[in-house]
Amino acid sequence: MIYKKSHTALLIISNTITIIPYLYFLSLSKEQSLSAALAFALFYTFRMTGVFFLQTLTALFAPSLLAASVLIGGAGALVGILSTWWSAALLPAASLLGISASWLPPADLMVRQKVKLTEQPLKNDWKEALFFLFVLLFALRLPDDLQGIGLFGSYFALFVLAAKSSQTFNNLPKRPLMQRNQLFNKQFLLYFFFFLLLFGLRAARLIKSNALFEWAITGFLFLFALLLITLTKRSRSWKQPLHLNVLTFIRGVIGNFLFLFGSVYVTGRLGAQALSTHVYLPYALGLFGAMFLGGKLAHRLEKQLVPTYLLGLMAGVLLFSSDTLIPISLFVISFFNAGLNQWLTKQYSTAKPDAIEQQSLAKYATQSKGSLVHQFLLMTLLFVILRFEHQPLAFLFQLSGTTATNQTSRIQSFLVPAKWGSIAGVLCLLVGGLVVFRRNRKEK
Repeated sequence: MIYKKSHTALLIISNTITIIPYLYFLSLSKEQSLSAALAFALFYTFRMTGVFFLQTLTALFAPSLLAASVLIGGAGALVGILSTWWSAALLPAASLLGISASWLPPADLMVRQKVKLTEQPLKNDWKEALFFLFVLLFALRLPDDLQGIGLFGSYFALFVLAAKSSQTFNNLPKRPLMQRNQLFNKQFLLYFFFFLLLFGLRAARLIKSNALFEWAITGFLFLFALLLITLTKRSRSWKQPLHLNVLTFIRGVIGNFLFLFGSVYVTGRLGAQALSTHVYLPYALGLFGAMFLGGKLAHRLEKQLVPTYLLGLMAGVLLFSSDTLIPISLFVISFFNAGLNQWLTKQYSTAKPDAIEQQSLAKYATQSKGSLVHQFLLMTLLFVILRFEHQPLAFLFQLSGTTATNQTSRIQSFLVPAKWGSIAGVLCLLVGGLVVFRRNRKEK
């Protein structure tokens, strides 16, 4: 079986592949070259929308999906190594790693749940995990000319080790990876439109195209309105209870608020040099804190666990209102959001063995929808503020390179209302989630 030997390499990959390559491709995109900008846009778009493609399938086999994710990720890392000498290889590397980042975490979750049902042990060597994590973080700190080969080489070694130590390619079922009844069903169209809109939005910001940015925002608002109009009808076919869908959606929104808006705001107010101390470090500490303390918190609070998570998230979002408290705010948000994810994973893992694949996909897809909706609404809010302040759209494109010392007044007029609008919107969503959860508890 898959986890007979060691799960450590897969643990590190599934918990870092959505973040560390993101930071690397983001740093490359600041070079202002077209290939670097498109590489980041491709990685991010495939990472965020790949799970929607999996939902178009009528049958999905977890071991085969995990093997495919490892194979695609390993190929992406290998091509990424070649990009050090051949820049054109950066685009396929970004695409392959983006697909792997989208598929591997849910595939790993599916297989771990199946392994638990068969009572086979999961082995994680935490010392080995910390070593691998240190290697990846060290690769990010290498000089620019060595960073790519260091990072891609580390991931390639991890993918090879994951395939070997976890026996990923052993005992695969003799049936296809995935099956589809029809080519163009509703989920595929949703995936296709989200892919185009998100790629357009990201590419527009990187290549500084006003027309493409406005097209992406307009297209999203149209799609968002259509989804809202049909929400009542679609909710009747939901396989998950309302409170579970709402809380999963909220987790996606919070994750995007923490990482995307947190990065934009900190960069604009304090400069890009503050990202490590004000965003990335609090984010990582919150994740590790939840990993080690989440079980104890769940044991002590029990029935009050979810309300505590939501109230903790509210407190963290409120702390974001003070610039001096931003690191504490993002640590608190990261901690409680990771704790909420642990609780959600347990809720989805109660599925029957034959429903594990679709349950896991539902969780990741709903989270992605929350993240995408927040991202587009945030960009729409920033767009409206720019128009209200009579600022050119180019100011939004240049924000990532702005510091708090050279354009303070413009940043104040732009980011302060965006901050309060974001805080108000997220707080309303959290209050709504708490109300829905308490109502579900009363009905029981």
